[in-house]
Amino acid sequence: MNRLLLTLLVTLALPAFAAESPRLADTTGQFHEPLQSIAARKATVIIFTLPDCPVANAYAPEINRLVMDYTAKGVGFYLAHVDRDLTADDARKHATDYSLRCPVLLDSQHTLVKALGATKTPQAFLLGPDGKTVYRGRINNLYADYGQRRQTVTQHDLRNALDAVLAGKPVSQPVTEVIGCHIQTISETKKTP
Repeated sequence: MNRLLLTLLVTLALPAFAAESPRLADTTGQFHEPLQSIAARKATVIIFTLPDCPVANAYAPEINRLVMDYTAKGVGFYLAHVDRDLTADDARKHATDYSLRCPVLLDSQHTLVKALGATKTPQAFLLGPDGKTVYRGRINNLYADYGQRRQTVTQHDLRNALDAVLAGKPVSQPVTEVIGCHIQTISETKKTP
């Protein structure tokens, strides 16, 4: 009886979109429901990417460091490719070329894009165990502006947000501006030149 009550309470505490969680394949064909499995983790990070976005690709080493530093602390990571025409083979090659160390999902129908409201790559979303977005924005300030890459990163926005969540504290800056590549909506990709 207590287990049934706990299951019911956890289910009611999840946001509405988690009930309709997208089920997306990764580059190996394995399916994931990144919005459904959040309650089992301390936090979940979803980073949107495009294989031909130089800004997103420049962040691959930092994404790998984040995965290495925070997975053992109970944080789940996913990369979501949002290119509608990207094949699983091309996504797998991209993941291999950049040594990506977390599941790389194919979001060609933009189900995660819509669920979270992503607009650019590499936009990061940090979800708490309750499924609420506690941070959305840039990974860090590697880019000062389009085409203006800094020599030294001075603000580690996603790391700061992760540290706050893991410490049980509120995220001091829950939204930051992302410099990167625009995610074309499905209607934009259907337009003919």
